[in-house]
Amino acid sequence: MAFSFKHASCRFCVAAALAVSISACSSPFSPKQTDGANISGGATELSLMFFGDKPEDWDLVVDAFVHQTDSSLHVRLRTEWDSVEDYAKKLMLKLAAGEEMDAVFDASWMSLEKNAAQGYYRNLDSYFGNDAYPGLKAAFPEAFLDANRINGHIYAIPLTQSYHDIEILYIRKDLREEFGMSPIASYDDLRRYFQLVQEKKPEMIPLALKGDRGFFRMFDRSGKMLHYRAAPDAIAGTGIDFALALSEDGKQVLGATTYGDPASYYESLPAPMNNPDDLYASLDSYVKWNAYVQRDVLNERNAAVLFESGKSAAYEGTLSGWNAVRQDLKQSIPGAELEGFAYKTCQREMQAGCIGTDYRAWNNLAIPVTSKHTELVMRFVDWIFQSQEHHDLFELGIEGVHWKSEPDRLFKRLPASSRYVFPAFLLTWNPTLSRIDADSDPEALKLLQYASKASSYYQLPLAGFAFNPLPVKSEIARIQPVATQMLQVFKSGLDPAWRATAAQTNQRLREMGLDRIREELIRQAQSYLDDGGV
Repeated sequence: MAFSFKHASCRFCVAAALAVSISACSSPFSPKQTDGANISGGATELSLMFFGDKPEDWDLVVDAFVHQTDSSLHVRLRTEWDSVEDYAKKLMLKLAAGEEMDAVFDASWMSLEKNAAQGYYRNLDSYFGNDAYPGLKAAFPEAFLDANRINGHIYAIPLTQSYHDIEILYIRKDLREEFGMSPIASYDDLRRYFQLVQEKKPEMIPLALKGDRGFFRMFDRSGKMLHYRAAPDAIAGTGIDFALALSEDGKQVLGATTYGDPASYYESLPAPMNNPDDLYASLDSYVKWNAYVQRDVLNERNAAVLFESGKSAAYEGTLSGWNAVRQDLKQSIPGAELEGFAYKTCQREMQAGCIGTDYRAWNNLAIPVTSKHTELVMRFVDWIFQSQEHHDLFELGIEGVHWKSEPDRLFKRLPASSRYVFPAFLLTWNPTLSRIDADSDPEALKLLQYASKASSYYQLPLAGFAFNPLPVKSEIARIQPVATQMLQVFKSGLDPAWRATAAQTNQRLREMGLDRIREELIRQAQSYLDDGGV
């Protein structure tokens, strides 16, 4: 697959600056204390379901949008903002109840494939590659869309600012320097840093983990994936992670394995795929490094808060969050400084062809079938992607008020930017339009620019494959709670005898229908390859 892309002050002050910026327009503008849901002049209200915190100046941005489009789109926006913890459950309840919604966030890591397979989302094929929607046509090339199809169709708008969000271990640079250490360049350095935290800062947690995730990408084995093997977590919706083994020519599925499988499931696979430790030995490292994490790890849900409040000396995140983490840390702890450790050597050295990707977006905007305004929603999204100016309004806020433009697709935040912190992954992220913060830490800026280059990536096996869980939904419903509980313990390093536990649990899962899911996964993957997929 080839890709080629072109390259706060008081509310009154913000409103005044905005009014000046559009004073040349013929009609007057007055910011409203609303959620952008005013209905007038026959305008249609679109309901959007998001999660996270509503930006303070969201209404100003929405009103600016309405002012620009009132003679064309005639839409108003009604946004619902739920907590991260409540959103997924609430979305499922609304979809199942047939509640009318116009656009919702969903993702493979949430429930996208399942919801699409159950018929909850509109087929959006006709809106892409369509001259009537020039913004969508320009911002979503066919190759990008092909990587984000579900059963051959587009059921959601794929949102990503790069083709992989590089995994980072966030570290207190000021502590590392206080300890007299050079920058972290290896796992040995990292272990020494954690040991010094224990010795010199015994009140601190060396490494805070997110309880429902455990160790995220530390010791990740997928960085050495062969071109004919899909990583254990590469396919969503199966209820438990499977690794798919392919023939060397990539045309045949040789098997699918998971945690605790009997030796017989590996015997027929070629080396090194016949060795389960080649995939799962990282769990041994988790057990060893559990000595550095918080005691109540399974019940801790927000590692970032522990880090940003000074209670921990490191936590795992991703590159896209660097600036926000740095800002929160410095506000909370005067004198604190942030730095990051990318796990893979080739990423630290910013080598070409280092980052494996399936080119799938990890965030999406879907339109439920209950919406009565599908075309209008797509015209709204098309407007966002029609120009850099339109896109920047929603992603960054009002130019000259919240931010200013810099060369090379960079931007600088202005004092009022804190009033418009929009989670852009919900609506606007795009490889061709999303800007990079010019005030990023120099180390982060280099990595962000590296991650924005197509040459930094290589394509993972089965890049365009999406599993349809419906044929085995009953089996998945039985095994998933058991598998999830087991993996939370394993990925937090809490079970030194994880091999024995995995084998015992695997036998129980096979009695619940694990092999039926395995067979269906192999069947669907082989069908995908037979149809010309890669």
